Amino acid sequence: MTRRVTARACANIALVKYWGKRDERRNTPATPSISLALSGLTTTTTVERFGDDPSEMPDHVELNGDAARGDSGARVAGYISLWRDLGLIDGAYAVYSQNDFPTGTGLASSSSGFAALAAALAEFSEQKLNAVNLSRLARRGSGSAARSIAGGIAALPSTSDPAARRLVEPNDVPWGMVVAIVETAPKTVGSTEGMNLSRSTSPYYGSWVTIAKHDYRAMLSAIRDRDLVRTGELAESNCYAMQACMLTTHPPLLYWNEVTTRLMRRVLAWRREGVRVYATADAGPHVCFLADRADLDALAGKAASVEGVTDVNVSLPGAPAEVVSKE
Repeated sequence: MTRRVTARACANIALVKYWGKRDERRNTPATPSISLALSGLTTTTTVERFGDDPSEMPDHVELNGDAARGDSGARVAGYISLWRDLGLIDGAYAVYSQNDFPTGTGLASSSSGFAALAAALAEFSEQKLNAVNLSRLARRGSGSAARSIAGGIAALPSTSDPAARRLVEPNDVPWGMVVAIVETAPKTVGSTEGMNLSRSTSPYYGSWVTIAKHDYRAMLSAIRDRDLVRTGELAESNCYAMQACMLTTHPPLLYWNEVTTRLMRRVLAWRREGVRVYATADAGPHVCFLADRADLDALAGKAASVEGVTDVNVSLPGAPAEVVSKE
């Protein structure tokens, strides 16, 4: 019997954003999305089965070396219970998860976290789960985790029970990303809460959903052609459309700060200088720059020189979620 499994997954940054839920109970997205997994942003999760009865020995969750409390602990515990309720696993589990990048700050740590957890839990199940089923299950923990199961460039449609599909293998993606980290404090409004606020209060929410569906179709074509210019322009405009929806939410979702704005302005200047680079940001202050692989190191130097940037991360396209050890 399997007693201990360690799995690893890469976080992904959306080029066409997921913002809004179609069905909160099943965690299905209102907008289709496309993302790039990043090799430099990873979660490693170890899961141990330590008891037969979770009512007597409750699940235990640690994140980055500390016991997970509050919403984060409850979210992981609830996710393990979902697997039990579906008849996929039984028993009580301990989860030890470690991120090598800032957690809960808008760098999609939930995408890698729940993808790694799903990959590990699957090893305890007597049912064989293929990549499609595993992506669907990861989505129940975090919508973006479905894409981290696939790795590379992945697409997640906005259907009733979607799974992500890999559009381009990691080694075949000609681009990478430089992530400019500007602060590490957790967000005051989480993504799920923010999405619900946008849906109920933003006058632009309906327009945002329409734009996202249009951008999704256009992005599929740009990626098929490996066209960096079209892909980058779509990613930037889609990012700004999502920001417009968030800014017109009540109360406004102000995830950006002055450093974010400075970086978004700077990318325009870099393009005028002839650098093929495009910027996007998720629900947080960090800025991610999409560029050709050959330009990443030089771009990292430019980003690091911007006032307020505390760190830079150079990432090539990341691999699918994987099990790295099993006992």
